[in-house]
Amino acid sequence: MDNKHVVFGEVVNGKSIVRQIENIATDSGDKPNKPVIISDCGELHGEEAEEAVKKVPDVTGDPYEDYPEDSGVDLTDAAAILKIAGELKDLGNKAFKSDNKQLALSKYQKGLRYLQELTDPDESDNSKDILQQQATLKFTLHANSALLQNKLGLYEGALASATSALEVPGLSDGDKAKALYRRGVARSSRRDEEEAVKDLEDAGKLAPGDKAIADQLALVKKRLNERKSKEKAAYKKFFD
Repeated sequence: MDNKHVVFGEVVNGKSIVRQIENIATDSGDKPNKPVIISDCGELHGEEAEEAVKKVPDVTGDPYEDYPEDSGVDLTDAAAILKIAGELKDLGNKAFKSDNKQLALSKYQKGLRYLQELTDPDESDNSKDILQQQATLKFTLHANSALLQNKLGLYEGALASATSALEVPGLSDGDKAKALYRRGVARSSRRDEEEAVKDLEDAGKLAPGDKAIADQLALVKKRLNERKSKEKAAYKKFFD
């Protein structure tokens, strides 16, 4: 291994758990920033052990591994990657309609992990079509992630997802307004009213007459004015 960690055994199922642990950020001493705890373990025998190696789709029927590197899919096959990402988007939409927000978010994020495997294609007409499909899927998955992260109170993630959505090239004004609105909601929820106002005003310019944007902007401006009034009153006490 790396002469630092002792690892033994074989992962026969649940590789996504290993990948999640791998991807947890660590401090300078290589300690995970979030605790990783084995709360229960044991030994499997007989039929129980045989069942453990079987890959079973989750409640959505998703047959794909959570991380592309474990999938066995040819990650250089752009058509295959786009197909998987599109199916994961649809599964996320289905879960969202069933009000299973956390499951829907996990499907959108999983779709993005597969899309990240796509390399830049050549300049052929077919490649241009691939780039367009990739951009469309990437925006939808990031924008939908931002929506759900806001609903789940994951505002830091929502801010990052909405920003990533805005970085997708070739967006329409409507798509830009949608991503700006969701980033504005995330920023206002994090009490960053000044930046939220900027996002919401920009969104309003791109989608004039949008009631949700106008209402959110009015709410954030009200909070900002109230905060400034409190700060002004607090400062005034020092000089009275």
